[in-house]
Amino acid sequence: MTKLQTIYATSALLVGSIFLGNTVVADTPAPNPIPASGSQCLSCHGEDGRPALADVPIIAGQQPIYLANALRHYKNGQRTGGQALVMQEMVKDLTDKDIEELAKWFGEQK
Repeated sequence: MTKLQTIYATSALLVGSIFLGNTVVADTPAPNPIPASGSQCLSCHGEDGRPALADVPIIAGQQPIYLANALRHYKNGQRTGGQALVMQEMVKDLTDKDIEELAKWFGEQK
């Protein structure tokens, strides 16, 4: 290979690497942060809805309508037993919009 061919090959490799690197970065979406009202959820349910504790439910990937209904039922006292008293305290100040946003966010966690 001549010196000129080596320069062309190296240049092509460099340009190709830059192009591929930019493509990979552009295709990787930024993680969607949890809604502000959900910061309290993370202490028990984990950063992505997969808790480290065995007795705390996994809510990542759960159906959003199920999660929203569960939160509403905790909020109005219809859901009891287990850790219901803890959950009732956690959700007492959530608005309907907060509940919908949280249910959607945890449902999107795969």
